[in-house]
Amino acid sequence: MTQLPEGLVPAVRPRTIREFPYSQIPFLAGVAVLLGFVLAGAPEALFETGFQVGLGLLIVATLVGMFAPWQRHRHQWLVIVPLLDVVVVAFLRDGVRGTFAAVGMLIVLPVLWLAYGFAWWALGLALVGALFVSAFPLVQAGRWPTDVVGWGTALLLPTITAFIAITARIAANGLRAQQRELVTVSGELRTALLEATDRQAMFEAVMETVDAGIELYNPQGEVVLSNAAARALAVRTDSATGAYGRDASLVFDVDRTTLVALDDQIAARAMRGDLVAGRVYWVGGDDDQSAIIASSGVVERESGYPLGTVVVATDVTPLVEAIAVRDDFLATVSHELRTPLTSIIGYLGLIDAEDLGITMEIGVIERNAERLLSVIAHLLSATDGLPPIHRVEADLGQILRSCLDTTRPLAQAAGVSVSARVDAVVLARVDPAAIEQVIDNLLTNAIKFSRPQGTVALSVEHDGTDAVLRVSDDGIGLSAEDQRQVFDRFFRARNSTELAIPGMGLGLAIVRAFVSAHQGTVQLASVLGEGTTVTVRLPLVN
Repeated sequence: MTQLPEGLVPAVRPRTIREFPYSQIPFLAGVAVLLGFVLAGAPEALFETGFQVGLGLLIVATLVGMFAPWQRHRHQWLVIVPLLDVVVVAFLRDGVRGTFAAVGMLIVLPVLWLAYGFAWWALGLALVGALFVSAFPLVQAGRWPTDVVGWGTALLLPTITAFIAITARIAANGLRAQQRELVTVSGELRTALLEATDRQAMFEAVMETVDAGIELYNPQGEVVLSNAAARALAVRTDSATGAYGRDASLVFDVDRTTLVALDDQIAARAMRGDLVAGRVYWVGGDDDQSAIIASSGVVERESGYPLGTVVVATDVTPLVEAIAVRDDFLATVSHELRTPLTSIIGYLGLIDAEDLGITMEIGVIERNAERLLSVIAHLLSATDGLPPIHRVEADLGQILRSCLDTTRPLAQAAGVSVSARVDAVVLARVDPAAIEQVIDNLLTNAIKFSRPQGTVALSVEHDGTDAVLRVSDDGIGLSAEDQRQVFDRFFRARNSTELAIPGMGLGLAIVRAFVSAHQGTVQLASVLGEGTTVTVRLPLVN
């Protein structure tokens, strides 16, 4: 827990009930009332010795309480003042005996002070004081009660006073316990408030520092929180309400020309429960558009009660432009290389290598030219986005067997055995050339990443409304980190680089492109050092 600065820690002040003059004031007021009645109705009592002694002791007790240096002594010494008040009551009662019998009730005030303001031992002093007040006139007269009524008259006041003192003590203990608990809770609340303030400051600093535009909507669709990047996006999208996630008139789809309807904007979709992850939009006017990648999520309590919707958008324009430049460059270079290379391969076929005695040399040229042409074809496939396909009804099993025959020499050269399991007929509307490319890439990868004497297994089968193509090997496998990027273009796994396995990192990217063009899915599961399984699911023919 965060430590509060010393000045913010709630301090426990001494209880004011123990402080002078506050605790003495009620007693002084009571004596003043008594003095007023004496002056008005029985002035002769002023000349009674007991009454005068009582007033004198009251003055002494008050002066002691006011001017004694209690700060230098423990507060228990303050008990002298209420004890003197008890003696004052005894003498005042003696001075006005027979005139104001109720004066003895003044004993309640110092007794309450003793019971409430000090430790348990002061309660005993309070009871002794009550007995002293009752016994004082009896001792002066030298006569003790002789019957029950007399004893009752003598003991009733100290008995009632004792009950009052005990009740006050119990109430005092409860009140002090509540005070201690209140001080503790107050300290915890102030600490929690400081922590919440610190978290709020850190949260606001992070919000204003990140480049992503963040907006939080309440369940009514109102923006309750946004950062500077979000406000800047709202301006660029010409939002009517200052929120880029909804009511924005300059939000376009990936084609950069189709306006996104208000009901289809990311915040509106999220509030309908249609969460978005990694959706690309273009925002801004025609002459100044920026690409953003946006995601949304629901904010809720642990109980599941919804608090709102959060929308996050990041400007990825530099990345999109860099990818476009890279793809344009690769496409241009590939086209420029393919044309002369095709001519070279064509003219090689016109050379009578056998007559010239250069059969081996021409063969080497042809193999390397074909290899270079294949690399260029891969580069072109990687830069064209989703490739166009021509669907026809085809037997996937037949395509798989054809690919197996083609790659078997490669497997034999690598010392890898390849086996296939195919259902009788697996028909689907596919582009045979594209699916052949998919299987070739998967088979080639499986063979390249297998150890000598390893095995590669292929299968194609029905699974409900899908055809499932699976390629498995027991090779070197992939780490969990590499698996997250394995379908990215030009990505090479770390172990393939360390083992100098040839390749450009395009095979699986092309597989995903062709499978996505067929509205299918591709998944990879691998364990480092144990092998890899790639599963392709394609829709079957209706």
